[in-house]
Amino acid sequence: MQDRLRALSAQGDPLEKLAKTVDFELFRAELTAALGRRDLRKGGRPAFDPVLKFRTLVLQALHGLSLAQTEYLVADRLSWMRFCGLGPGDAVPDANTLWDFREALIASGAMERLFTRLDAAITAAGYLPMAGQIVDTAYRSAQNERHLAEIGRVSRIHRRKPTGRPMARHTARANAATSAVRAHVEHPFAFQKGVMGLVIRTIGLARAHAKITLANMAYNMKRWCWLDRRGLPA
Repeated sequence: MQDRLRALSAQGDPLEKLAKTVDFELFRAELTAALGRRDLRKGGRPAFDPVLKFRTLVLQALHGLSLAQTEYLVADRLSWMRFCGLGPGDAVPDANTLWDFREALIASGAMERLFTRLDAAITAAGYLPMAGQIVDTAYRSAQNERHLAEIGRVSRIHRRKPTGRPMARHTARANAATSAVRAHVEHPFAFQKGVMGLVIRTIGLARAHAKITLANMAYNMKRWCWLDRRGLPA
């Protein structure tokens, strides 16, 4: 097993890099507070470590998995076990345990606080997380142009191709310049919907918000690793 793990490290295990970049212990206080005190008089098996369960939820978010699929893959893959701090003989949190854990985070409002802690850690590492904003008005319209003029803004909205005629070169260049800016905001959404397989199938806004927040945290962790590996500015 150790030989196999060394081989995975030599091949550049991305989860090993993630574990080295992000100190998951910085989330422990919020996770513990969200779960509350456990009544030891009730007995039962010892609870799983909250940081372990949070790492498991990050894996789920990174790969767009169900909780049952996540449980299976953590038990099946050595790289996932190592990321969670588990060995082949250790118990893995089952889907019901992860469900209860996630529900506790939602009920306590911990998701935003966890996101804030990650944001602070990324900033402390020398990067500057920014909040992107995009308004999909798609193409110019007389109403939008009038509104922008009234509030003193210069329109950077795409122009539509004339029907039955080629687009003027200066218009094509202007659209291309605008697309270069829009792409920086759209890339994270494309990564989450494509590579991460983000689909919202939840009941209630609170659960949808939690899923999106976890996906955003997982993406930011992944982006942090990418920037850190290349020594690039955020």
